Amino acid sequence: MPRGGLTINLESLSFVDELSEVELQDLKERLNYVGYSSTEEKAEIKSILSLFLEDRSIENLSTKEELWIELVNYGYKLGDRILTKTNPILYGADVEELQELLSRLGFYSEPINGIFTNDVVSSVVKFQENRALDVDGTVGLNTVEEIRKLIRPGFDTSLNEAIKTISPGFMTGSIGYSVSFNFPNFGSYKDQVAIYEKTRNLCLEKNILASFASEAGEEIEEENIINYVNNKQPALFVSFKSSDESLIEYFKGSFSESIIGKKLSESIQDSFNIPIVGRASSLLKNTKSVSIIINGKFYQINELEEILTYLLDSLNESLST
Repeated sequence: MPRGGLTINLESLSFVDELSEVELQDLKERLNYVGYSSTEEKAEIKSILSLFLEDRSIENLSTKEELWIELVNYGYKLGDRILTKTNPILYGADVEELQELLSRLGFYSEPINGIFTNDVVSSVVKFQENRALDVDGTVGLNTVEEIRKLIRPGFDTSLNEAIKTISPGFMTGSIGYSVSFNFPNFGSYKDQVAIYEKTRNLCLEKNILASFASEAGEEIEEENIINYVNNKQPALFVSFKSSDESLIEYFKGSFSESIIGKKLSESIQDSFNIPIVGRASSLLKNTKSVSIIINGKFYQINELEEILTYLLDSLNESLST
């Protein structure tokens, strides 16, 4: 959802064509600073800018002034400014970093969205109480320093790595964890039902419990899919997306990435020659479980079965090592 009712059309970037050479260079450098590299070509800069806006769920941006505000907010590092509850609400990369670090320390378990919400304030208060700091819910340099002291160097797992649903039964051979799936509605209703049944049976064969965020014959809103997955908290969430381009996406934020998601994606890439990319799209960023999105045309159930079989085997191997 856009912040504060802001509506931004990703195709409405005509103002970029009116930027001077100096402004274009500034835009390129700002995009690079927030992790989106581009060449000097104006068309590529606009393409990279669209990707930045999509990843940040920003819609209906129409002026360079609005764009500069977004780039400034997502250029902050934790500690660059004091974070406190304000109106309008604070948001940006420093808030996202704060959420990720607090989630590693066990004080925050909500989606990492870069918005300084009441949930974040409550997590900050709990952390401050725990560390005998001044309890005010405001993130100043003292709180930042205390957070960083507790983060081990090289400990780069994110909230997506918190696979809390695996029970001891997993190691004994019984069904101890689950995988949730989301399928697009391709083919006839009968074909769709067959895919769900095939997936459920494949999971059972491998001692995995399947659940489905989608339904045959029904279009489900992304927000409802995210809510479903977060309520289920499966060990893995796999979303298939109908696309002309074959591509696997896993979560990669500004400060961490999904290690298991990347490992599974790389495994599929090696076996099926499907490119992979780390993204911070809404679906990947807001689902608490390890999540991957498999883009492509999967109308043949045999092809889908082959990918699913390999994926589930790889998951078993990853979680047992």
